[in-house]
Amino acid sequence: MLPRALLLLSVLTLSMALAGGGDAPTVTLNNPNCHPVIGTVTFRTAPDLAASQRLAELFAQDQADRAAQPIDWSKVIPADQARRREALQLLNAGRLSQGEDFYHVAFLFQHGDCPQHYELANLLAQQAMRRGYPSAGWLYAATYDRWMLSLGRTQKYGTQFVTEPEGCGVKLAPYDPATTDAERTRYGAPTLAVALRQADKLSALCNARRSTGP
Repeated sequence: MLPRALLLLSVLTLSMALAGGGDAPTVTLNNPNCHPVIGTVTFRTAPDLAASQRLAELFAQDQADRAAQPIDWSKVIPADQARRREALQLLNAGRLSQGEDFYHVAFLFQHGDCPQHYELANLLAQQAMRRGYPSAGWLYAATYDRWMLSLGRTQKYGTQFVTEPEGCGVKLAPYDPATTDAERTRYGAPTLAVALRQADKLSALCNARRSTGP
């Protein structure tokens, strides 16, 4: 679990920057076990078309790697790390500023390997929302849920699923029963009933694939 002092420090740093009303809020997230380590990043507002285009390419690569079935994780994991490193360089250089930029980086970091990656993804999705980017609300909810689960807590919105170690049983990861459907739909997340049905569909799909073989 992320040390409480570090968690509070990272959230406080961003909160103070946002409260100040400046165009370049800053957040510091340190964990030597992350690939890559994040450090301090600043969310800027100056557009950079070349950087945005490159980030769109990285996002497309991320999605293409996950469209192939079965996924070859021995190749995808190092590719994910390389994409996150390049995206972080663009972010640290102040070359990313548009809602779409932050949405794309958030997607890359939600495929990260440490709680700080998911926290950064959530903050990036928040920045995309602030800039009015479509679908950023769902990504905000999904990255928040993934961040909470990585800390050993329950998810809030019910966007994350888990699969049984053996077999094809898919279910919602532990979620906060106090969360309302109004809170979920506010961010474009499905209602609890829809999410539970989706888990059943994923289980059925897995069983169908197993029955048909390779």
